[in-house]
Amino acid sequence: MHSAEEFRLGALRAYGILDTPREADFDEVVEVASAICGTPISVINLIDQGRQWFKAEVGLGVRETPLDSSICAHAILQPGLFIVPDTTQDRRFADNPLVTGDPHLRFYAGALLQTPEGYPLGTVCVLDYKPRNLDETQKAFLRLMANQVMKLLELRRVVAAEHSARLLAEEMVRQKETLMREGDHRLMNSLQLVQSILSLQSRSAATEDVKAQLDMAGNRVLAIATIHKQLHLTGSMEDVDVSDFLRRLCESLKQTAPAQIDAINLTAEPIVVPTDLASGLGLLVAELVTNSFKYAYLAGEHGNVAVDFKALGSGWRLQISDEGRGLPDDFDIDRSKGFGMQVVKAFVRRLNAKITVTSRPGRTVFEVICEQG
Repeated sequence: MHSAEEFRLGALRAYGILDTPREADFDEVVEVASAICGTPISVINLIDQGRQWFKAEVGLGVRETPLDSSICAHAILQPGLFIVPDTTQDRRFADNPLVTGDPHLRFYAGALLQTPEGYPLGTVCVLDYKPRNLDETQKAFLRLMANQVMKLLELRRVVAAEHSARLLAEEMVRQKETLMREGDHRLMNSLQLVQSILSLQSRSAATEDVKAQLDMAGNRVLAIATIHKQLHLTGSMEDVDVSDFLRRLCESLKQTAPAQIDAINLTAEPIVVPTDLASGLGLLVAELVTNSFKYAYLAGEHGNVAVDFKALGSGWRLQISDEGRGLPDDFDIDRSKGFGMQVVKAFVRRLNAKITVTSRPGRTVFEVICEQG
């Protein structure tokens, strides 16, 4: 259990005021207090563990003194204004070394510095070398000065709390980025490992059909890895510039394209979309472009693949086209049972879109339209 004094000290240190340099706002308080009260000494005094520390002082020439000789240590136990007209006549202070010896203090008046939570921190006090008292105006002024000092301290606490919150937020962002980088690294390694295993299996496949299936699976894993990498490179986990994202994706896909693919030509408006939409579009583009790599051009033929993305009102349109040999005459995308088309249709459903295809020799176009965005 914490003692009341531990809580008080914790409240004091929360202001971040101890052992700070002199500041004009606080110095002005003691200068004016000394002038108004007509005393040679005025102090903003804070009671720390084992010492009293002065944020500002006039007439003392020191910034702290031991707590065992402190008059203010008694003052913080009293509510409001604490006045000792003659220290030699008060048994609590008559044998105090500051009274019996230098500087022979005889008068003390201190207004309590108290937190909104009720913790006493110290005082704004005035002292004299002769017995005396304060009139009502001086007493009211001393209380006013204590209130002013607390406002300054509260402002400091707010600033310190905001600074701490900012540092905490920055640290949390750094930790999140570190975790994301580590997660990205591990995921990329895992995807590359799977792709490598599929590639090795493909080389030793028993039949061409098995080899083709393994190659297609490897391409899909590679496509997922590529999309993950390009989304990470955008630097945003909320919104993505679809033009920049698809450009990066097409550049990466071109690196994996067979020799007969001369180019992947992209036309895309610079539209900002949510990350989940960009991810879905990326998977769809990767699947359809990879499909063109495999089926559009016969051995020895060369050509291009085109990717076109455009906003349509509240929705969008995506077209993937090639200049290859075209699809079989009896191809029906709705009835197609091929794994690749099943994957494509799953992506289309995920995006709440519709897909159509038109094909003839020299021109095949897959068109995906989402009318509701």
